[in-house]
Amino acid sequence: MSRTNRFLGGLVMTYGYQGLLMLVGFWLMPFYLGRIGQHDYGLWLVGTQLLTYLTLTDFGVVALLPLETAYATGRAGGAAEKADDLPQIVGQTIRIVLLQLPIVIVLAAILWLTIPAEWVGLRGPLAIVLFGFIVAFPLRIFPALLQGLQDLTFANGLQTATWVVTTVATVLMVLAGWSLYALALGWLISQVAATPIYFYRLKRCFPQVLPRRLPPLIWSSARAHLGKGFWISVAQVAQLLITNTDLLIIGRMLGPAAVVPYSFTGKLSSVLGNQAWILMHTASPALCEMKTGETRQRIFQVLAALSQGMLAFSGFLVCIVLVINHWFVDWWVASKHYGEQYGGFALTVAILMSMLVRHWTTTTSYTVFSFGHQRRISLTNLGDGLVTAVSCLVAIKLWGLVGGPIGIIMGACLVSLPFNLTIIARDTDSSVWRLVSAMLGGWFWRFVLLAGGAVWVSLHWMPKSLLEAACAAVVMSTVYILVMLPLALHPPLGIYVRPLISSLGEKYAALQLRFATAIGVGRNL
Repeated sequence: MSRTNRFLGGLVMTYGYQGLLMLVGFWLMPFYLGRIGQHDYGLWLVGTQLLTYLTLTDFGVVALLPLETAYATGRAGGAAEKADDLPQIVGQTIRIVLLQLPIVIVLAAILWLTIPAEWVGLRGPLAIVLFGFIVAFPLRIFPALLQGLQDLTFANGLQTATWVVTTVATVLMVLAGWSLYALALGWLISQVAATPIYFYRLKRCFPQVLPRRLPPLIWSSARAHLGKGFWISVAQVAQLLITNTDLLIIGRMLGPAAVVPYSFTGKLSSVLGNQAWILMHTASPALCEMKTGETRQRIFQVLAALSQGMLAFSGFLVCIVLVINHWFVDWWVASKHYGEQYGGFALTVAILMSMLVRHWTTTTSYTVFSFGHQRRISLTNLGDGLVTAVSCLVAIKLWGLVGGPIGIIMGACLVSLPFNLTIIARDTDSSVWRLVSAMLGGWFWRFVLLAGGAVWVSLHWMPKSLLEAACAAVVMSTVYILVMLPLALHPPLGIYVRPLISSLGEKYAALQLRFATAIGVGRNL
């Protein structure tokens, strides 16, 4: 199978998995809330956020394995069976991970022992989860190795199958009344159930990549390996500080029950907003190529168009969610059964503004990374994460739930945006002001006008049915597209939108011609 086919197969499975997660997840959250209760479900949301910090204990070693595997395969001409150094790489990785295991055990014990007294209901389930994390810590090597070997269709397909089995088992245990223990056991199953299948796949299809015995640990090699993974760990720390801190602080300061309406109010924007990350992840290889093969003026033009496209998409989400979010949360969670879970209009606005700012930050961060400043972007993101954590702590204390997204906005505006824009301006031989003007020009005043209208509508009217919500979304979408259309048709964004529209028009005309020809042939027969 070619590299392109492996990539496309994996991409199809990934989007299928994401779609399944989204559809089933919208049903699971209110199901868990109704069966487990708001306080205990809030405890679970906080506990899972705590667990993510334990993933930092591998110092990026497992995250580095797919890259090292791909490099070794590439050096062997794309044939894994000819990569003679690959078993050594895998063996060294296993050695390092096993040496890290005692540290993981100690940190897991400390995490369990320091649970606040008021979270006593989390102790038993968290013990199961921590045990599963320790067991699965070295086992993560097998799926990471398959990712590096680009066996993406199988790996992502098995991930989907495992998730289905885990979800069914968890739902059945919740129905049986096992409460948080059902969620903990379901998580344990998800971590270890597929390990024998991963191992069998490697032994059957790639037997040459697994070492027959573990090689002795070479400390110089281990230091180099940990050094490469260090910046990955820095990026992981920064990402956790930016995305997880608000929930942890809310759970600690306002109580676990407050986490639930906060999560439900922001769910629609977070699900829809994830597409921005996919867009920039897809665009990053092209940015890397342009850095070495295009003029600075050309790069400047592309960045301006990319930013305007990202902000236009983000603004579209803001206007739609503003109008329907209150109805959506009440409809989704069925407040008459579970209580009011909508966090309020102010919280909705704050969450959407944080999404908008973070989408712009994502554009600049991926650009800086693609331009070769990996160490700089890691340090910038870490600074952003620290400022976000402190800002969330202060803002939540002052303003309650609304303080969470306000803290996230402050981290981006005080750290990431200024530093990233400065680097991009230097690399494109322009000023920061000129860069910002190109990115926001034409979009900003249109967005303020449209968002102001959406705010007015949402303050004076709310959909009362699915039909009304759909109609409101269609009307808002139509108005938004008409107002933003001139921006999309004029440079710099129009340089890329116009050919796309022409291409779609040509394909539509060709399809009409084929259809008409087929009808004519049928009549003649």
